[in-house]
Amino acid sequence: MGYGSNQGVRDEEESHRERLAEEIATGAARLVAAGDMTRSDAIRAVTEWHREETAASGDVTGTRSIENKFPSPSTAAPEAQVIAIASEMLDNARDAADTL
Repeated sequence: MGYGSNQGVRDEEESHRERLAEEIATGAARLVAAGDMTRSDAIRAVTEWHREETAASGDVTGTRSIENKFPSPSTAAPEAQVIAIASEMLDNARDAADTL
């Protein structure tokens, strides 16, 4: 493999990591905005869901995926509030995404 191939893989991995971090931050922000969890607990819960979802992909019965429920907020919050909280949580979400 040449430099271009390796660089393309690294670029795609970085892009995937960033998308995952944004998903973690947004999911966690919804929980925080609803008052259901602290920021660190929300990031931990959403990250654990992603971890279980990845593990479930190898379960041929599909049971693990069915049992893995995404942590949903108890109430809806204004989207602007969720976006603001998510942007503040993005660095911590990136750190969490690195553990997956």
